[in-house]
Amino acid sequence: MSVEAIVNDVKTRADVVVTRGQEALEVGVKTLKTANGIVVEGVQELVQTNVSAGKELSTLVQASVTKAKTDGLKAVASNPVAYLPEGKATVLGAYSESLKIVSKTGDELAKTLKSGVETISAKIQGQAPVVAKARKTATKTVAKAKKATKKAASA
Repeated sequence: MSVEAIVNDVKTRADVVVTRGQEALEVGVKTLKTANGIVVEGVQELVQTNVSAGKELSTLVQASVTKAKTDGLKAVASNPVAYLPEGKATVLGAYSESLKIVSKTGDELAKTLKSGVETISAKIQGQAPVVAKARKTATKTVAKAKKATKKAASA
């Protein structure tokens, strides 16, 4: 084997490695963008849920304070429980909804990252990625979440 043949062989192999590395990097960036979208949408939904619960609690507290002012100090001192705001259902509802949102977002994020890793692995090995369907599903999920967030924000 001549030196020229060895150099050409190394160049050919290096080109393959560079091409595969570039493809893997592109897939990684796309996966991270999708994951970022999922996280942002989940956080926005979580914030909206908790802000609405906070507004409702604030309204309940204001009503309770107004009732206490109207009835006077003697009435409040004789039955203080009657002047507590009825916010238990609001707090528990917000907590339950928050758990659902975090769980759903975590599941979507895990699926997206797993498909991204599998695709990157396939690209590095020079195989066709078999998880393109999962990435499309995650992208559709992000689009649906954006629509739901916009709809909730306008309501």
